[in-house]
Amino acid sequence: MFSYTPSLCKRHLPSAHAFCSVLLVVSMVFFVSGCVGSLNTSRAVSAGTNLFRAASISDAQLSSMSAQLRNREDKTNQVAPANSPYTRRLNKLMANLKSVNGIPLSYKVYITKQVNANAAPDGSVRVFSGLMDIMNDNELRFVLGHEIGHVAYGHSKGRLRTAYVTAAVRDSVGAYGAGSILSDSVLGQLATNFVNAQYSQSNELEADQYGLKFLHDNGYPLNAAITCMSKLQGSGGFFSSHPSSKERISKLQKTITSYGGRLDK
Repeated sequence: MFSYTPSLCKRHLPSAHAFCSVLLVVSMVFFVSGCVGSLNTSRAVSAGTNLFRAASISDAQLSSMSAQLRNREDKTNQVAPANSPYTRRLNKLMANLKSVNGIPLSYKVYITKQVNANAAPDGSVRVFSGLMDIMNDNELRFVLGHEIGHVAYGHSKGRLRTAYVTAAVRDSVGAYGAGSILSDSVLGQLATNFVNAQYSQSNELEADQYGLKFLHDNGYPLNAAITCMSKLQGSGGFFSSHPSSKERISKLQKTITSYGGRLDK
């Protein structure tokens, strides 16, 4: 069983200065857009209140929100059945990675020609069949290790928090308490914000190293990380918003050398 505990993750909570800055921006937006008088004040206060609530949302609440978002995605995508060759292949490949930092991982395949994969804060991992079609087994393991790395390091949680705060600033969500059920329109807004809240370059590089360590710790060929990246270069799909593939390949090669240079295995 693969087990890797990364360094302590930050909670991504905004500073007091950031709160004041956002509130100032909210007020200016309402003023410039022509919302004046009591309506302007009311909306600004409402958005500000929602902002503070959103920024202080707990990890447990984020996990609940993540599960609702994933449930919505599963309903709007074609999920491969349990007896599908895609599902059987995925379950076999990731049999050594069932949880991360105490979070159970669940895997499903979306039937689509798109080349993509993602992992949400609640531990749900989704792989697009288009990605599986172009990757061999170990390349796919690296991609999934990368995505799960975002969960392990708290990147996906921070991304969802940002999406929720963005919605709060726009006054499109209210307070979110334990057991809260979000409306479909709010979930749609959060899904859009989540996609737009891209991971930072350092997040992506950390996730690469997590994926590589997954290969290393389980005895899989490390060159799969390099061939995977080479296949995705210039594809405009999965890694289009990520750091330069050349930079990532270079850093991966350095780590492989530190592992003993198993590039040809």
